Amino acid sequence: MSSTDEPVAGLKRAYARWSETKGQDVQCWMDILAEDATLASLANGSGELAFTARRSTRSEILGYLEGLRANWEMVAHEMHDFVAQGDQVVVIGDVSWRNKATGKVASTRKVDLWRFSNGRVTAFEELYDTAQVHAAAMPDPTGDQVTE
Repeated sequence: MSSTDEPVAGLKRAYARWSETKGQDVQCWMDILAEDATLASLANGSGELAFTARRSTRSEILGYLEGLRANWEMVAHEMHDFVAQGDQVVVIGDVSWRNKATGKVASTRKVDLWRFSNGRVTAFEELYDTAQVHAAAMPDPTGDQVTE
């Protein structure tokens, strides 16, 4: 077993659990994070996405996950490509989330960048189509909620 096998196996388990529970089980992520792990999200707390602000500790990352779950409902989350080199893993997939306030769905390609040390995640960064996500989070000017 190479040194990258265990982080990839751990991530595959966490993503499978995350998808199975439609984003309701955050423990799958808490179990692999170091206490001083960082999180960076492409939206970086902008607009309607305040919960995406940069995080610098495990407990702050829990706040991000709680904000995500409070505002969004997972429709689909399929991460299918895992590329590992040294202490880094890149995960590529496709996700769809429904904004609970607007009813709009954001579907986007997603790339997650992970860094590990001593078997724990020390850094996580997520890249996705922020225009899609912002559009789904913006209320309809008429005040009507979209239903799908």
